[in-house]
Amino acid sequence: MDSQQPTPPKDTTIVCKNCNNYFSGKYCNQCGEKVYKETDKKISLLFEDAFHFITHLEGSFFTTLKTIFKTPGQLSTDYCGGIRKRYFKPLSLFLLLVVLYLLFPLASGLNMPLKNHMDQNRYGEFATQKVENYLQRHPDKTYAMLEEKFAAKSEKLSKLLLLLIVPCSALILWALTFFKRKYFFDQMVISAEINSFFLIANFFLLPILILLIFLAAKIFHFSVAWVTDAKYTFVGQAFTALFTALAMKRFYGFKRIYRIVASLVFIYFHGFIVYSLYKFTLFVAVFYQIH
Repeated sequence: MDSQQPTPPKDTTIVCKNCNNYFSGKYCNQCGEKVYKETDKKISLLFEDAFHFITHLEGSFFTTLKTIFKTPGQLSTDYCGGIRKRYFKPLSLFLLLVVLYLLFPLASGLNMPLKNHMDQNRYGEFATQKVENYLQRHPDKTYAMLEEKFAAKSEKLSKLLLLLIVPCSALILWALTFFKRKYFFDQMVISAEINSFFLIANFFLLPILILLIFLAAKIFHFSVAWVTDAKYTFVGQAFTALFTALAMKRFYGFKRIYRIVASLVFIYFHGFIVYSLYKFTLFVAVFYQIH
């Protein structure tokens, strides 16, 4: 027997075009679809929608950034506590920052040239062996050609792989705060906040600071030999560790000693993930795409 459409209630005259639900009013009470009329097809409404999107994005985005820098951990505390309307979603914020980093790379960041992978302490020998084997199998290729191919493929993949940092960091936080019995959802939220700060500090603010230092050195003629990659990394990790300690105080309610120890342990493993595991994964993923 064929199924029949449900009989519409007498007090409703609207059928939802999205889900065929009968309802009254301006919005479907089942799927939320709006009832559009001919007057809703004015071209001015397109600009109104665009203006609303921009102002809403700007308001929530800058409110979120202000909260992150002013009160570390407050975003995650509010978001996990049910206060969400005023904020940009933490994971969406991280993804947006990755996109901005992809579009406007102020620093090469984690996108290293092939030679740097070969010079790494932990997997340098492995990378060097792979390069030598490749050149032996392809006698018509030169190292310069391989290096150029590697750089082209690594540029975008290096930024996309940053997405792995949030769940990996959440696992570290879960292990450090297991006794707090937080949902893994909560750990993902605080991880997204910490890593958003990490991206802003390391790939936006510090590069601008370094650029200003080099400009000042050019104008006032002083040496910048003391500006090294190692010091750059140390400063970025130090700021992230401080932010993590402050965020842990507010989000987990840790006392001073434990949050200092926990933040240092976190930043150690976070550094391992970002500067070793991530780079090794990047090398393997890029190298095996080269034919």
